[in-house]
Amino acid sequence: MAHLSKPANTPRLLTYEDESVYLHMASQGCALFKQESTEPFYSIQEPLILAEGIMTDYKTVHLVILKTSGELCYTLISGFSNAQTTLIAKLDVRTAKYRRFFIFPQGKMVHIFYAYSHQAIRDLWRIEHRFWNGSTWNSVHMGEVVHPREPLYHVNLDQQGNLHFLTMTFQGRHSLLLTNRFNGTFHIWGSPTETLKIPGEVIDMTALMTTDNVHHLFWVIKTSNGQYEVRWAQQTNALELTSNWQPSPAPIKTFSPPWKNLGTMEINGVLWLLAHTGEETLLLNDGTGWKSVLSNNLTQQPMKWIFKNKRNFQQSYWLEDRIVPRSPAYCQELGITLTQTIALIQNTPYITPNNPAPLPPPVPAFHPEVISLSSNPYPLSPSGQEQTIPPPLSFEESEKPQIALEATAISQNNDDSSVEIVEDQTPAISELPAEESESSPPPPLQENPELDRLIATVANLEQENSNLNLALQTMISKFDQILDALAENTRQSKQAANPLPQIPEEQSTAEIPLEELEPVIEAMANLEKETQSISQVLQTVLVKQEESDSSLETLGQQLNQLQEEKRSERSKGGFWNKWIT
Repeated sequence: MAHLSKPANTPRLLTYEDESVYLHMASQGCALFKQESTEPFYSIQEPLILAEGIMTDYKTVHLVILKTSGELCYTLISGFSNAQTTLIAKLDVRTAKYRRFFIFPQGKMVHIFYAYSHQAIRDLWRIEHRFWNGSTWNSVHMGEVVHPREPLYHVNLDQQGNLHFLTMTFQGRHSLLLTNRFNGTFHIWGSPTETLKIPGEVIDMTALMTTDNVHHLFWVIKTSNGQYEVRWAQQTNALELTSNWQPSPAPIKTFSPPWKNLGTMEINGVLWLLAHTGEETLLLNDGTGWKSVLSNNLTQQPMKWIFKNKRNFQQSYWLEDRIVPRSPAYCQELGITLTQTIALIQNTPYITPNNPAPLPPPVPAFHPEVISLSSNPYPLSPSGQEQTIPPPLSFEESEKPQIALEATAISQNNDDSSVEIVEDQTPAISELPAEESESSPPPPLQENPELDRLIATVANLEQENSNLNLALQTMISKFDQILDALAENTRQSKQAANPLPQIPEEQSTAEIPLEELEPVIEAMANLEKETQSISQVLQTVLVKQEESDSSLETLGQQLNQLQEEKRSERSKGGFWNKWIT
């Protein structure tokens, strides 16, 4: 069996406004620390390959985790106590290596990106997008990039909720920048577009989106003399699909080897660039060009900084301060202030709280009221460790690993490299913990008499409206019959007058005998009376129909209001009411 490729356990600093949570990762698990505590409020004591997280408010943390068993899981932690975990897919971790997670929660939608490379073709990275649309998980293949070390791609978010996907791939003598956009309104991807051609091989890249929707791209090129040039391009309005990238004519700065990593952030309208080589160099751009702020030879621990506030979202490589743990380096220069903790305890087993908060029954992540029982979430044990439950029957065959198909390229150990798929099972209620199975069922829902009365009234109004329409059609038919009878009388009168001497054209109508005009005059009088009566009836019918339509609209609004009240009454019954609903 091929050896697992385990990336460095780089910690994450999850920041929302001026609050932060520290995600510490080790070979046997990960743990989340609040600022004021040296003990984790949430931990996973299972071997992991990758983990990523983000804070979306002061008390909510989202995690996506890839275990060494191949289970890709999403966890929602609300209030630093309750955790809900669900299985996304089971991936092939024996013949593929995985890198570079991104997670973007947006209301009911959650977007997750990752790249993987088969052991047989190590330089070819495939990028996947999995997203939760409110009811199911979906998967989209985003394409491939070529790079010998890391998949060079980045994802940013603009002010309208659109995701911007950037990839950099090497084509032999030059590198290509490919872009794509996920429409936040219609939830669809556009077509990949080649937007920039860069001479040479790009060995590192990063990007960010500012609050005014200006897209910035930074990349590193190794020159012929062994130096590293940091270059820059910007897209002035990322909301326009036809907006072009404008690269800078000269590099921002040239560095001597070795090259380690590149990070960028926007703080209070100022762009910051951190170049990590043999030394650490911090640069800024306040609109007047790039300036070096400081350089030092300190050895600080790398970390990934995921920063979010009410206006923008950024995530980038950074460094952890060596004096104040769990905080970004150069906070004083950046002009930010975070509540700090006293010390970080490392190389010690994770300690769960003595009195952990009671955990809810196993629930699917996101919104339980719109998910069926077949979602089969992962319950959490009181010790804070997840219980492994096989994926449910509702998972599509498309969610199974596609990477296992590439195992045919390896002639040896083909049987050992196959993906182990756990048989589908659906947990019964009797398999729940004792304290959960003994909970009393929710009280039966009471019928609402007001709602029944309104439904009956609507039915009666619809019947009355149908009757009025029928009466209107009948009257129109009678009116047509009257017109036909009048035309027939006129025709017969003309036929009776034909035997009489023909009246010359210049003769006045006053010379026509009065006896011949009396039938026509009488018919016209009858027609006028019938027309007036029909007009009155039609006006009455139209008035009643308008009243009926107005009543139907009012009753529809009342029905919606009563249904909302009924849902709120059901939701007050506790978690099990939501689950049964």
